[in-house]
Amino acid sequence: MKIPVTIPLCGDEEKQLLARVVDSGWLTHGSFVEQFEHLVARYVGAAYAVATTSCTTAMHIALLLYGIGPGDEVIVPSYTWIATANVVRMVGATPVFADIDLATFNVTPETIAEKITSRTKAFLPVHQLGMPLDLEGIAKVAAAHDLIVVEDAACALGSLYQQKPVGSFGNVACFSFHPRKVVTTGEGGMIVTDDERLARRARTLTHHGASVSDVAKHKASTMTALFAEEFVEVGFNYRMTNLQGAVGVVQMDRLEDILARRRELAVRYSQAFEEMPHVIPPFVPEGALPNWQSYAIRVAKDSPVERNRLAQDLLDADIACRPGLIACHTQPAYRSPDMPIKLTQTEEALKTAILLPLYPQMTFEEQDHVLHTVASSLARA
Repeated sequence: MKIPVTIPLCGDEEKQLLARVVDSGWLTHGSFVEQFEHLVARYVGAAYAVATTSCTTAMHIALLLYGIGPGDEVIVPSYTWIATANVVRMVGATPVFADIDLATFNVTPETIAEKITSRTKAFLPVHQLGMPLDLEGIAKVAAAHDLIVVEDAACALGSLYQQKPVGSFGNVACFSFHPRKVVTTGEGGMIVTDDERLARRARTLTHHGASVSDVAKHKASTMTALFAEEFVEVGFNYRMTNLQGAVGVVQMDRLEDILARRRELAVRYSQAFEEMPHVIPPFVPEGALPNWQSYAIRVAKDSPVERNRLAQDLLDADIACRPGLIACHTQPAYRSPDMPIKLTQTEEALKTAILLPLYPQMTFEEQDHVLHTVASSLARA
């Protein structure tokens, strides 16, 4: 495609720091990972950050921190990437799918509350496409039922809710650094929390359950310190590499510029789409400032062209697009023929939403080509 859905913003700075890591010989979890953790924690206003191999592994660890397992239910959106549901299964618990608000693609306090049962242990809500959740409302529901909130903030680094960064609310939040995210390390994730005990245990679980990190062993100056390692519980190899950490350090320096350009392009999209028949642009709730990790429109019911036809017209014009997100409850791994689930807003989004290109390097000329193609497609008689 001449115009992709996204392109990571990387340059000479990342190359230079990667060369330093290679020359150092220290490629695994190391000082650049620690620096990246510090930068993310400071940016979101959390006391602690623990890097992982992905947001999926971050969420897996987060659920384990709260003892969630067999017999427990965790409420998740169906309209999300499959990892949100998968991590619940990974700890042996049952994902319970909640519907969304079609305007934001996010679950709401109301759609979560109606799914609570005596087995519910936690919520795993998603800041979908970088649009902040109603965290105050969700926190009230959680407090009323003594439940845990683990935020799937995979898409939301840089998003603000009530003028505070996503990641500074709730019990634990988990971020992704996949190439389609605002900041990337190729793959990678991060757990952020204000709870020192949770952060310490998360770090242990990401390192095979070891009581001493590789960095600490490398710095050890006595035999006692060197042989102090114990494996205090069964853990995992979920450590971010120093190569990824180095890229993350540079990416955090770019973050404000990336956010500014994404928001400029998103405003330009929305202004055009508000004047365009048959298009429903994104809705931004009061108190929310998204990072515009993705830009999604919906094709209105009165449109002469369905979403799939629009997608084909975009592809024919060398413009990449994506059909919104998936609905987990309709996937073979989660579909239940004996107990079908009806989520009306999720299923409407599944039919009508489409993700359009948005990335910092995108020019106004490229964006105008997207806008012209959408307008031409939906103007078909």
